[in-house]
Order: sequence, then C-alpha cells, then structure tokens
Amino acid sequence: MSAAEIRTDLLKKIETMSPSRLKEFYGLFQHYSNSHDTPEEWTIMTALQKAKIEKGIAQADAGITRPLNEVTARLRQKYGLNG
Repeated sequence: MSAAEIRTDLLKKIETMSPSRLKEFYGLFQHYSNSHDTPEEWTIMTALQKAKIEKGIAQADAGITRPLNEVTARLRQKYGLNG
C-alpha cells in the first residue's frame, strides 16, 4: 500500500469508530507518537535511576531473584490491592 492509500484507509476506519473506540485509538496513537518524538528514556534518567536499574540487572545476572507471585503478593499487601 502506498502512503496515500494507508492514509485513506485509516481515515475511513476512524470515521466509523464508536466514540469509545475512537478515544481508545487516540490514546494508543498519542502513546506511539510521543514515544517516537522523545529521546530514549535511558538518556533522560537520573544517575540514581540508572544505578538502580543496573543493580537490578546485576542481581538478576547473579541469580538473585524472587518469584513473581511472591513479589506480586507483597505489593498487593503493601498497597492494599485486590486481584
């Protein structure tokens, strides 16, 4: 498909969307658009944020991990979440 054909197809589909689907699509489009207009997240992180991520990666590489269900249960209890 050419760019013009894609544009036409998208516009036709947008015109027939329900209001709720249009809002959902708009949110997805905004997220996609914003993620491509901003610098890589790593470049805008603070040194502390980068250090914490690097520490977590090093721990995982060393096999120092916790099962997901344990972490999830702890977070649910800490923040009073159900589910």
